[in-house]
Amino acid sequence: MTVRFQIDYRDVDLLLQRVSHLGDKAEKTINEVLHGFGVKKVVRDITKEMPISKPQKRHAKLSNWSKIEDGNLEFVVKAAGGAANKRGSFGYLVFPNEGRGPSNPLEQRFMETGLYRATNPVLDELSRTIEERITREL
Repeated sequence: MTVRFQIDYRDVDLLLQRVSHLGDKAEKTINEVLHGFGVKKVVRDITKEMPISKPQKRHAKLSNWSKIEDGNLEFVVKAAGGAANKRGSFGYLVFPNEGRGPSNPLEQRFMETGLYRATNPVLDELSRTIEERITREL
C-alpha cells in the first residue's frame, strides 16, 4: 500500500503566489519542506491510525514500517516489507484496504486517513517557510 503527497496548484492559489516571489529558489525550498517536515508528519499521522491487535505480537505501529521515495515536489510513503509469509515483513500493510486474510476481515484506510490529516499541516509549514524566506530576502 502506498500514498502519494503531491502539490495541486489548483487548490493552493495563495501558495502559488508566494512561490512566485522566490523565483529559482522555490523548487528547492518546497522539496526541503516536503522531504523533511512533510515526510515525518505524514508517517507519524499514518502510524497513529494503524490498528494494533495482540500486544504480544510485533506490530508495524511500534516499528519502522515505512519506506520513503522522494520525488520532485512530491514524496511517496510505502509499507516496508512485503509478503505476509516473510517473517517480520508486516505483510498486512500491503493490502489494508481490501481486508484480506483471516485476521483482517475489514478494510482499513489508515494510510489515506493519515495522509488526509497531515495535508493541511504540511501545506501550512510550506506556506510559513516560503513566507519566511521571502521576508529574509527583502
